[in-house]
Amino acid sequence: DGDRAYVINTATTVVDILDIGTDGSLELRRRVDLGAYGAGGNSVAGHDGTIAVALDGEVKTDPGTVVLLDRDGEVVTTVEAGAVPDMVTFTPDGKHLLVANEGEPSDDYTVDPEGSVTVVEVTPLLARAKGPSRAGARGIVRTATFHDVAIPDGVRVFGPGATPAQDLEPEYIAVAPDSRTAY
Repeated sequence: DGDRAYVINTATTVVDILDIGTDGSLELRRRVDLGAYGAGGNSVAGHDGTIAVALDGEVKTDPGTVVLLDRDGEVVTTVEAGAVPDMVTFTPDGKHLLVANEGEPSDDYTVDPEGSVTVVEVTPLLARAKGPSRAGARGIVRTATFHDVAIPDGVRVFGPGATPAQDLEPEYIAVAPDSRTAY
């Protein structure tokens, strides 16, 4: 994001903020521990001074959290995401934050959360985080699910007894340059 790089190690909840020199050199500016907000980190993205970090829940099948930071690493607000928020990205215009919630099952498939995509309206969320708002959170954070997705014949649903909504596990999101469509 500009002259800074934000790096997360997926084995930790630590985000390193690196200054990028004009010669391309990197210098550690700050290390931010987000352990109070979740387990291992999965993804980090930045847009115009707002940094989003996706963290697993303490139990991987529980909902995860997206922590929004300012460019200096101070926590601005958090958003609940689905289980295993595997990737976080901003739309090119910065109006929306998208989270691919993988919904990965437990190793023995006794718990198999649904995959989903969390869609966050960034501007109202940040405005609400800065002070009291009468608008509340309604409409700011939505979740797209796969409940009514038709699965063509021949597509294998892997999990024992799993529904397509449980078996579809989004990992990545690509956004069209006009910010209107995500894949």
